[in-house]
Amino acid sequence: MGLSLSTALAFAVTAVLTLTLRPLALRLRITDKPGGRKQHIGEIPLVGGIAMFIGTLVAAMTAVQTTGLWTLLVPAALLVIVGVIDDRFNIGVSARLAAQTCAVLIMMIGGGLYLRDIGDPFGTGRLGLGILAVPGSVLVALSVINAFNFIDGIDGLAASMAVIGLAAAGLATGLGAPAVSVAAMACGAILGFLLFNFPAFRNRHLRTFMGDAGSTLLGFVVVWFALSICQGADRSMSPVAALWFALMPLSDFFSCFVRRVARGKMPLHAGREHFHYVLMRAGLSGRQVLAVLVAFSVLYAAVGLIGARTKLPDWALFAPWFTLLASQSFIIRGLAVYLRHRRWSASQIVVELPASGAATHSLMRRSRPLEARQRNGQGHPVGAVRAGTETNPGGSRSERPSVRL
Repeated sequence: MGLSLSTALAFAVTAVLTLTLRPLALRLRITDKPGGRKQHIGEIPLVGGIAMFIGTLVAAMTAVQTTGLWTLLVPAALLVIVGVIDDRFNIGVSARLAAQTCAVLIMMIGGGLYLRDIGDPFGTGRLGLGILAVPGSVLVALSVINAFNFIDGIDGLAASMAVIGLAAAGLATGLGAPAVSVAAMACGAILGFLLFNFPAFRNRHLRTFMGDAGSTLLGFVVVWFALSICQGADRSMSPVAALWFALMPLSDFFSCFVRRVARGKMPLHAGREHFHYVLMRAGLSGRQVLAVLVAFSVLYAAVGLIGARTKLPDWALFAPWFTLLASQSFIIRGLAVYLRHRRWSASQIVVELPASGAATHSLMRRSRPLEARQRNGQGHPVGAVRAGTETNPGGSRSERPSVRL
């Protein structure tokens, strides 16, 4: 089966399963309920992760070449199963981390996919990890998996970033790497899920979330694909170039991690420090936040794509990548401050009536009482009131009337 047909099959299977599993999820209470940080309306089925996994599995099983795919599908199945259990019963951080570590070790030991080197980020030659290869690979993999789990906070965000990263990385390889077919299947499955999760469509009555099962699955697929194309003698790109395709999720993850540790909180527990919450508190809607963060992700993926295709030196790619990783939180928070300032400025706009309008308004208000007083022989003649002012009982004049918005 060709690449396009496999992608279309993954898309179709995921879309059909997402639709048909919704009633079962509602019956089994595998749903996301509103409350606290969660401000959606009603219980939303958490079947996106299951549907995406099965969609990718079916497409992979119909592919011509299936050798080696078990190192992706077996650990991915473990993550989805544990994720579904967590979505239903909330098993806690320790159990999730244990399952993620087991999944990464299966990938590393069974498929030989781990970080043997990190490229040449400092211009001093390729840096091998040696005895640190296994623990370093586990740490990097867990970071990426949880980065996608962290950023799954508004409709369409985590799925869109996964599609952008996988598609850009696949294009950077020239579509020649064997693992590109798996990335294409995963993209098809993600797009099938986005039919029910992307906020731009009229799909509110079919709204579906991916849950922890889906977000950890996406992170693992990104890790598996990145290691497949940037390690080994026949690598398609440098590990440094591959970092650009996950910059936005990683910057959000490390920003939240550092802030929570600095406040004495558990870094992997839920919170409201994420980029999407910062922008929403600044007044942006969910769709606007999605557009801003996706735009950042597209920009960074484009940099990685150009750098990989033009064979830029690793040090030339690593320096700006690390700078953005460290400063992305300040960029987002600076944007939020700017947006709040604009809202405040708009709320302070004063609309003043023209002088001629104010004079007419003043004369109309005074004409009837003065005429009545003149008929009784009291007051001043008409015209004694000056245009644009009103006479107070104490003899002072008030300014022209104004309307404050």
